[in-house]
Formats: sequence, structure tokens, C-alpha cells
Amino acid sequence: MFKKILLAATLAEDSRGAANLSFALARPSSSRLFVFHAYGPDEAGWSSIRHLSASGKVKAAEEQIIAGFEEALDAIENYTITVVPGVPHEEILRFARKKQADLIVMGPHRVRADQPRIWGMTGSTLQKVSLRARCPVMIVPPDVPRIYPSGHIDLSEADRANFHILIVDDELSLRDSLKEWLSEEGFSAHTAASGEEALEILAAKPCHLMLTDIRMPGMDGVALLHQAKKKHPELAVVMMTAYATIDTAVDAMKQGALDYLVKPFDPELLIPKVRKIHEDYEVTRGRLKVAFSNIVLATDFSRPAHCAFNFAADIARFYEARLHIFHALPMSEETSAGCSQELIEKNIADALARMKQDYLPPLKDAVPFSLESWEGVPHMEILKFARWRHADLIIMAHHSREKDPEKALLGSTVIKVASGARCPVLSINRDFMPSCGA
Repeated sequence: MFKKILLAATLAEDSRGAANLSFALARPSSSRLFVFHAYGPDEAGWSSIRHLSASGKVKAAEEQIIAGFEEALDAIENYTITVVPGVPHEEILRFARKKQADLIVMGPHRVRADQPRIWGMTGSTLQKVSLRARCPVMIVPPDVPRIYPSGHIDLSEADRANFHILIVDDELSLRDSLKEWLSEEGFSAHTAASGEEALEILAAKPCHLMLTDIRMPGMDGVALLHQAKKKHPELAVVMMTAYATIDTAVDAMKQGALDYLVKPFDPELLIPKVRKIHEDYEVTRGRLKVAFSNIVLATDFSRPAHCAFNFAADIARFYEARLHIFHALPMSEETSAGCSQELIEKNIADALARMKQDYLPPLKDAVPFSLESWEGVPHMEILKFARWRHADLIIMAHHSREKDPEKALLGSTVIKVASGARCPVLSINRDFMPSCGA
């Protein structure tokens, strides 16, 4: 769904949910993940930006980002990490335009760790990025429930039994030990004493993972890697090597091997690696994937909201999710005083009629959906509706009656919803999304 994902990263606890969801969206698909951090000026003032690189602060920040995300990024095939000095929202927007990102993922904004989340404060990075981004911005609370694969998913015994692993080594005792360990975990393990025998087994019964020694009589592990990948390009290969041939194993990874293990090793090293490879296999074939199952679209019938609807429908189709379209009839304590129940019910009926007219034709037979409208303060009603529908994604248009985004009022409904949502909130900005049109 998303091919170029920009994670506006920090190591703050508030950004944990944004980072986790970004990694899940990028893993292990063809998506490209940009982990980006703009190191802003400190108390020394705005002029301090020019001194950040020279002082080594940018390099230190980059090392922190790498160390903080290293384990999670091991599962991502295509990513880059970029840290630059500058004003955060300007650098995020500039980098997103340069890389033509189709999704920006951010955590909430907090001035101090002991303060509650502040999403709509004057000058916040989140607000400025949301108002000016040329692509959707996903705002992810730190405590967002895991709606995507993690390293702790328990696949069934049948799933493991259907995952075939070929062990290739000229040493009988090692082959038997590896087969026993993997069989105890429920995997289907097969053995071969040479590269030639391994190719015969693969021809007769394709496997999903091959563990092969590098040094073997006759065909060595690197030659086997080339032959096996040529005929079975989807085969995952992990090289087994002694310390003396680590460089060869690293070269093999450049030529298509997934990873390597240094002998001797024990089950505590092997089994987690195999489980992760198995999970990636299940994700790739669609058994496990980032799963948005209940998507709420909050609409106010504006032109930006229509753009948000088109995007929500695409996401619902992609994830085979149910789409719940909701309109909150704006009503405060003051406006409700002079409003009769009959008028409120008429306005709700009119809203439902318009929803059917605008949204029913393109949704018919496309995705399961529901239409709902009731009165109240919009952001509060949207949050109530999202909880009622067990939403794992809320989609809204970020806009105001002010056509100039630079002059748009603070505290918009999107910002208020994001401040209280228990799931990610996807902000669609029509004014800066070329695909939305005018």
C-alpha cells in the first residue's frame, strides 16, 4: 500500500508507537523506509544550527538513532537512516518532497516529559507537517495496540510443519543435532551431506530455508548458494561458518544469503533466527500482515473530506477491512439550547441521505461498510464512535475554512482527535496532495 515511508524519528518514548508501526508497514514488503531525524537548535538559540555538525552533535544523534532501532531494522530489507541539523518541520517536509514519500509517520508532540501530550500548540512540528505535507501524515500514539506482526506471534504447529528447512553439512553430528533442534520446534527438517545432494533434494521437494556450511568437499557453500538461488530464487539461505571464514560469509550475504551463523552455536541462537525467517515467509505470502480491520472515516462532506474518503476506500480494499463512515453533526451546549429534537433528527437524516448519495455507489460490493451520524462536539463524537467500532485506524481530512494552510486555526478537529485516539490517525491534506485535485 505504502511504497515510500518516512518515519520522523526520535528516541523519545512518545515516538515508540510511530516507530513500531513504521517498521511493520515496511516489513518485509517492497516498501522503502526512510528513518529521518532533524536535530533542532537547543537553548543556545536558532543560530546554533550552524554549529551542530561541527560540534559532532548530529553524528552523535545519528549513532543514537542507529543503536536505538538496530534490532528492529534487522527485519527491514530496504531502509536508510538520515540525520540532519535544522528546524524539524522544515527538514521533514523538505526530505519528504525530495524522496517523494507517500506516507509520513510521526509521534505526538510533547514540550516536556512531565506534560500531557500537546498536539495543537503554536509552532508544533506535528501541526506544521500535517498542514503542509504533500502526502498523508499518520499520527501514532505511543501506546497504540499492536495491530501488526511482532516477533512474538505464535504460529500454529501446522504452519511450522509446512515450513521445510534443508540442512547441508558434511559433518554428520552437526546435521543430526540441527535436525533434532528444528524438529523439536515443529519444523520439517531435511539433511544433505554435500552441495550436490542438496540440489537434488531441492529439485525433488522445494524448501523454504537452507542452512549450509561454507567449507565442504566438492561444491562449497558459496557455489551451492549460487546454484540454489538460480533455480529457487525465493529460497532463504543462512550460511554456517567458522571464525576463519566470516569474511566469506559476509561476501555470501552480498550475493544473496540472508544471514550467517558462526560455529559452534546452540539452539538459543539458531531457533529465534529461524522463527523470524518463518514469520517473514508467512508475512510475504499474506498469511500475516499489517492488519487494519476496522477503519473509521470521519467526514464533514467538504472537498478535502471527499479526498480522504477515496484514500480510506483504497486502504480498506487493500487490507480487506470494514470501513465505518461517520459524520458528527456539530453541536455545542450553546447551539443545542435552541434546537428541537425534531430538527436534530431531521439534520441527522439529511446527513445519512447525503452519505448514501456520495459514498454508497463507489463502495457497493467493494468493501463492507457502515454509515452513521449523530450530534455533538465533533472531535469527542469521533473518538466515541471509534471506540464503539473498535477502530484500529481513523482517517480524516486536515483542513479548515481558511484556504491558506498557513493561516488555518489551531486546535483543529484532527489534532484534537489525535490527542485522544487509541489508534493511529491518518491526516489527509487536500491542499498539498496532488492526487486529491482541487
